[in-house]
Amino acid sequence: MNINLNNGKVTINGQTYTGNNIQINGDNVLVDGVQQSKSLVGDITVNIEGQVENLELNSGTVNANNVGSIETGSGDVRCGNVLGNVRTGSGDVDAKTIQGNVRTGSGDISRSFSKD
Repeated sequence: MNINLNNGKVTINGQTYTGNNIQINGDNVLVDGVQQSKSLVGDITVNIEGQVENLELNSGTVNANNVGSIETGSGDVRCGNVLGNVRTGSGDVDAKTIQGNVRTGSGDISRSFSKD
């Protein structure tokens, strides 16, 4: 996973990280190039607060408000406004607005997102 954002907060499996570039490499989390002490175990759920420029995730669920573009290999995407494209190999896409293209290999696309 690679998230480029402008000093936002990202919560991954209940642990919150703050920075401009947050990556998952195997079971390790790196924030602005620095490896964090906790390792990831199990399914990955990513909740993002802040403006995301670009998000790439191999597998897992993504929840965000404002995103430039999103690409996942497998997992659901829930977000408010997407300025670019959303692409997921397998998973549902639920967004308020998407200004670019949406592509899912297997999943539903809906416009019913609410933050609550």
